[in-house]
Amino acid sequence: MKRLALPTIFLAFGALFASGCVYKMNIQQGNYLVPDSVSQLKEGMTRSQVRFLLGTPMVPVAFDDSRWDYYYYFNSQKFKKPLKRRLTVYFADDKVARYENQGVPTQADLEQLERDLRKAVAETDKDKKKSGDATPTTTEPASGAGTPSEAGQAPDPVPPSAPSPAPAGTPSGPT
Repeated sequence: MKRLALPTIFLAFGALFASGCVYKMNIQQGNYLVPDSVSQLKEGMTRSQVRFLLGTPMVPVAFDDSRWDYYYYFNSQKFKKPLKRRLTVYFADDKVARYENQGVPTQADLEQLERDLRKAVAETDKDKKKSGDATPTTTEPASGAGTPSEAGQAPDPVPPSAPSPAPAGTPSGPT
């Protein structure tokens, strides 16, 4: 009886411990828009230019062809709230009349975040030198990498797109 009790207790504790280790998969849906592409969007562009620049919208509007919505949704166990972004492009006479950007970063936003980070690092180094700390730390952000903003938002979890490989059947060496 005692031989059976000890393995049963270990099995019960093992099952209880393992039940707390649940893997939550990252969910990414929609159109991920590169900040450089969003910065190039201008009024007066044609539909084909917008499609070339941003891609085909994920959810086409069946009854209103004068509007394209680019949605992006990312959910991860690392974030309390899912990351939601939307870019809406309005057309008039098959040209961009206006667009609304809700949370999609542009190149100017990334440059401003990088300047703010450098300023914060410089102020931290300056404060450490004043306090007499002999080992100031200087960290440079990686170019193109997202940095947390002052509002406490997490960096963009999706890396920028890499250049696409050459099509199959093309020679790789000099001709």
